[in-house]
Amino acid sequence: MRSDPTAPSAPSAEAARGHRALPALRLDHVLHTGFGGDRTGPLRRAEHADLVDAWLVERWVEAGAPAQGAALAAIGSLGRRDLGPASDLDLVLLVDPEHVGEREAAALAGALWYPIWDSGTSLDHAVRSPAQNEEVAHDDLRAAIALLDLRLLAGDGALVEDSQARVRRVWRTQARRRRTELIDLAEDRASRYAALAHSSEPNLKSDRGGLRDVTMIRALAGSWLADHDHVAVDRAAEVLLDARDALQAVTGRSGTRLGRPDQDAVAALCGADDADDHLAHLAEASRTISWELHRGVRAAQAAAAPGGRATIGTGAERRPQLTRLEHGVVVQAGEISVDPRVEDPVRELAAVRHAAVTGLPLTDATLARLAADPPALPLTVAQRDVLVDALAGQHLSDVYEALDVHGIVTAWIPAWEGVRNRPQRSPVHRFTVDRHQIETVLEAQALLPRVDRPDLLLVAALLHDLGKRAGARDHAREGAPLAREAALGLGFSDADAAVIADLVREHLTLVETATGRDPSDPATLAALLEAVGGDARRLELLRALTEADARAAGPAAWSTWRASLVDHLTDRARASLAGSLRGPQEFLAPQPAVERAVLEAVRRTGAAQVLYPAPTGEGHVSQICLGAPDAPGVFAAMARVLARHRIDVRSAVVSTIDGVAVDTWWVTGRPADLPHPTALRSALAREIARRTDPAARVLDVPPGAPARTSEEIPVVTLLPGSSDGATVIQVNAANRPSLLADVAEMITAHRLNVRSAHVVTLGRRAVDVLYVTDAKGRELEAPVVGRLISALMDAASA
Repeated sequence: MRSDPTAPSAPSAEAARGHRALPALRLDHVLHTGFGGDRTGPLRRAEHADLVDAWLVERWVEAGAPAQGAALAAIGSLGRRDLGPASDLDLVLLVDPEHVGEREAAALAGALWYPIWDSGTSLDHAVRSPAQNEEVAHDDLRAAIALLDLRLLAGDGALVEDSQARVRRVWRTQARRRRTELIDLAEDRASRYAALAHSSEPNLKSDRGGLRDVTMIRALAGSWLADHDHVAVDRAAEVLLDARDALQAVTGRSGTRLGRPDQDAVAALCGADDADDHLAHLAEASRTISWELHRGVRAAQAAAAPGGRATIGTGAERRPQLTRLEHGVVVQAGEISVDPRVEDPVRELAAVRHAAVTGLPLTDATLARLAADPPALPLTVAQRDVLVDALAGQHLSDVYEALDVHGIVTAWIPAWEGVRNRPQRSPVHRFTVDRHQIETVLEAQALLPRVDRPDLLLVAALLHDLGKRAGARDHAREGAPLAREAALGLGFSDADAAVIADLVREHLTLVETATGRDPSDPATLAALLEAVGGDARRLELLRALTEADARAAGPAAWSTWRASLVDHLTDRARASLAGSLRGPQEFLAPQPAVERAVLEAVRRTGAAQVLYPAPTGEGHVSQICLGAPDAPGVFAAMARVLARHRIDVRSAVVSTIDGVAVDTWWVTGRPADLPHPTALRSALAREIARRTDPAARVLDVPPGAPARTSEEIPVVTLLPGSSDGATVIQVNAANRPSLLADVAEMITAHRLNVRSAHVVTLGRRAVDVLYVTDAKGRELEAPVVGRLISALMDAASA
C-alpha cells in the first residue's frame, strides 16, 4: 500500500534520535520473554503487540492528531497481534473527509510515518477513508483479505468500526459472487511457491503451507463459504510463528527464510532436539495447514455446486448426482465416499484407489472411517491388489497427503512413522523422506512396462528409503528388513517380500557402481551381478527402481550422462546373464586413433599436446585428450589446468604408453564452448614445467566455503574389493573447481599414481572415485592407505 499525499517536512534530528529505540525494544522483549513453555509464544506475541501498540500511540499523541475524524489502524501481523520481533509494520491512517482535509491528512501522515522510518522499522502505509477502504476491498480480493485484519490503535474508533463493517460486508458478498476467482487465488500459490513441508530451507511465510495460507484459511471462514478445524490450524500456526520469532531473534532481520546456517540456533530456541527434529515439526504443521486449505477450497467449490449453500435462492438448487461404483464406492458432488450398508473388505481401499485414479477427493467421513478402523494386517490378497492399483494412480500424491494427515499410512505401514516428515540433508533431494518415496512411486509408473512384476516395482519404490530413520548409518541395508516386514503386512508372500527387501538393500548399487567405478574393471560388473543374485528379472527391477529413485530426487541426480553410464553397465550385465558378453566393452574408452595421434605428437615434439576428439553423441559431455612426457605430478598438473579454465570434469582415464602420459578427460560442455586447444596446450606446458614449484601449484580459484554444518564435512572412504588391480578411494566433499586438482596433488606428493578417476557432481557435493596404485602399478599397502586417506581429508577440506 502506498499513498501519495503532499510530502510533509521531516521531523527534527533531535526528535528522530528519540525514536530509534523501537527495533531494540522489540528484540530485547522477545529475548527477555524467552521461548520456553507451551504458551510462551502466544503470550509473548500478545505482549509484543502491546509494546508496539503503546509506542505507536505515543507517536499518535506527539503528532497532535485530532480527537475526531482520524484514526490509526493496523493490518497484517500487527493487526492480528501475532507480529514477530522484527516484522514489518502495516498501518492505515483512516480519515473522515468531512472533518480532516487532504492537506491536514498529509501532514498527520508525515508526522506519523517519519518517526517510524527514523526508528529503523520497515513500514507499509496508506491513507484512506472508510469508503475508500470499501472500494479497495471491492476491487481487489487480495487487498480485501488484508483489510479483514484491520484493528484500531489510536484515534476515532468509529472510523475503524465503520471500515471493518464495510470490508466484511464486501468480502462476504464478493467472495460468493467471485468464488471462482477466490478459489483460483487460493490455488494459485500451489504453482508459484514450493511446499514448506518438503523444503530444506523453508520460507515460513510464503511457501505453501506457510503463514500466508493460514491467513487464506481464516479469510475463507470469514466469507461463510467454508470453515476449518480451528484448533488444528491455530496449533499449526503457533509452530510456524514460534519458528519465525526465533529466526528473527537470531538474525535480527524481518526475513522468514529459514536457511541452513540458522537452523541449529532456531531449533534450540524452539526446544527441538536438533535441526532435523525441528524441520519435521515444521513439516507436520505445514501439512496440517495445507490440508485445511485444501478442505476449505473444496468446501467453497462444493458450496458453489448445484445444491450447494452458495446456490440457495439462485435458481440452481437441485440434488447433486450420485454415482454408485463397485465395492460400495459412491461419488457425489465431486467427492468419493462409501456406502456403509455395503459390507466389502476392500470397500475403503477401493475408495482410495478411485481417488488416486480420478483425482476426486475423499470425503472427510471416509477418511475418518479409514483412520478409526484401518484394515487388519496382513492385508488379504484382494486388499493388496487394490492397494497396488492405487499406487499406479496418477493422483497418488494428493491422496497420500490426505491419508497421511489423518495418520492412515502409518496404520498400514508402521515403519513409515520413522521417516514421516524427515528432512533430507542431501542437496539433490527436493522432498522429505516420506514424500520422496511417493514421488519415486510416481516416477516408477512410467517404467512399469519394462518389468515383469510391476507390483514389486511399485512397492519397492514405496518402501525403498524406510531405513532413513534418525541415527541410521546405512539406510539401504537397515531399510531392507523394514521393507520386508512392511511387504508382508501389505499381503505379499515370503518370496515376494524377500525380493522387495533385496531391491531396497541394493537400490543404490547400480547408480553408485556405474558412476563411481571403472566400467572396464571386471570387479565392477561382478559387483552388480552379485547385487541382483544373477537374476535377469531382478536386474530389470533394479534398473527401473534406480531411475525412478533418481528422477524423484531431482534433476541433479539423473542426467543424460548418468543414465548412459547406468545403461552401459546394465547392458553388460544383461549380456553376461545371457551368456553373450564379449570383452570388456568399455564405455569410457578413449578413442584409439586420438590416443595414437597425441602419443605421436608428444614423441615428435617432446612437449605437451591437446586434442579434442570428434563428438561421440554424449550430449553435453565432451572429451579432451591431454598428452605429455610422463613424470610424477603430470596428472595433477593436467587437473590444475582444467581447474584454472573452469572446466567441469566428469571422468578421466589415465594411460601411460612407452613413457608418455596420455589421459582422456570427459568434461561438461560442447567443444565449441571449451578453450581453444592451442590455449590449453600452452597452459599445460607451463603447468608441467612448474609442477615442482610449490608456489606455482597454488590455484587462483576461489576457495571453498568453510564447513558450517556436519553434512559439509568431507568424507574419504576406502572401497575394498572394488578393483582387482588398484586401491579404490572415494572422496565425498563440498564441490569446488579445484577439488580434483587438490586431491591429485596430494596423491602425487605421496609418490602414487592415479589409474583412472570418476567424478560425479550432486548439487553442492562432488564424489571423486580414484583408482590409485603405487609407483609399480600395484595395490597400496595398508599403512600407505591410512596415510593417504588422512592426507586426502586435508586436501578435501582446503
